[in-house]
Amino acid sequence: MTSALTPLPVCALLLAAALLCIPVSAQVSSVIVDSYQVTPAVLMPGEKGTVTVTIRSASFGTQTSTVSYPDSGFTASSATTSEILPYVDSVILTEEDIKVLGGNGQFEGTVGPDQIIPLTFLIEAPQKSGLYFPEVWIRVRGGQSVKYPVPVNVNTAIAVMRVPSISLARDFPDMVRPGETAEGSLIVFNGGQVRADNIMILLETGGLPVAPAGPSVFLIEYLEPGASARVNVSLAIDQGAGSVLTEVPVQVSYRLLDGSLATQSEAIGLDIRGEAELGIAALETNPIRVEQGTPFDLTIRIENTGTGDAKSVSATVDLPFTGMKEAFIGKIKPGNDAPAVFSLDARGPGTYTYQAAITFTDDWGTRTFTRELDLVVYRNYGIWIALIALVILAVGGYFGYRWWKGRHGAT
Repeated sequence: MTSALTPLPVCALLLAAALLCIPVSAQVSSVIVDSYQVTPAVLMPGEKGTVTVTIRSASFGTQTSTVSYPDSGFTASSATTSEILPYVDSVILTEEDIKVLGGNGQFEGTVGPDQIIPLTFLIEAPQKSGLYFPEVWIRVRGGQSVKYPVPVNVNTAIAVMRVPSISLARDFPDMVRPGETAEGSLIVFNGGQVRADNIMILLETGGLPVAPAGPSVFLIEYLEPGASARVNVSLAIDQGAGSVLTEVPVQVSYRLLDGSLATQSEAIGLDIRGEAELGIAALETNPIRVEQGTPFDLTIRIENTGTGDAKSVSATVDLPFTGMKEAFIGKIKPGNDAPAVFSLDARGPGTYTYQAAITFTDDWGTRTFTRELDLVVYRNYGIWIALIALVILAVGGYFGYRWWKGRHGAT
């Protein structure tokens, strides 16, 4: 930056600096400068003072990490969802015309949600009067780094225009299902030093699996410093969204004291999680006719008509037979089915009413549903038919022999 400024360039640069004081657009894993203060407000040449800036998280959305591990021949997994938080590697105040005596590198670490971190730098003013703009450089690990100019007045009569500082807090469910309406709210807060007028909040859902279920534009007449306002937002989730993390862009605009328009970009993070819906698609036995005292296979085909994967699917039946009455299926994707096969030995004839219980896990937890089914076991006539056939053969042979003997004796 240049040192001393003539009045006309000073005014031009002052206006430019005022526009630069608009909060930067919020990016995933980033921070913004919430406010700043120079003490004293006007420094004398060579005088020492302080520059204090407060930073806060500008991140939004969540991230899901999945850990898989083998277990008894199949794969199980667990998912953990966490909010994206920025990690600050360094914060420094640049030295050009302003000499920084202390404070650089004073902070490193994670900036939590709704956490405000004040950072103070000890500075020494240059020997020449003027308006200077040292920059705060914030390096964010794996995210969007920030450069923010801070006006420092050294023995001039120029007053720096103060601006509002608008921030959004989001109050939405941790997870939402496809086909549902996510009901939430945005809390708009003015953390600046002056009033913000004609605040407009615009939801942009084009190309997303989300659409407004109510208004997409919200207007707030004004917000005084330290004041907040809440707007209720309804978002309809597409039935075919499946499991996906999505961010709904939110454009915020408001008027400054000089009538100029300030804008900033925010977002609503939604964690859409599909839900499995299991049912019985078909029921069959092999052989088709189950007879008493014979082994058979009972196959129950289980289908997933939901929007999420059904994992660790297993089924049991409580038939009073011997054999395998539990079956493990594994994963069933939406729109697919899979067989649960039970190898059993039939008991006596009759109609057996039994319960089939299917247990599964999806992103919403572990659930079990049951169905009441019937199985008919027929009487086994195989032995009786064989005995009757033997009797018929014996009687037939006896009469045949008598007939043959009688005829042979007659000749």
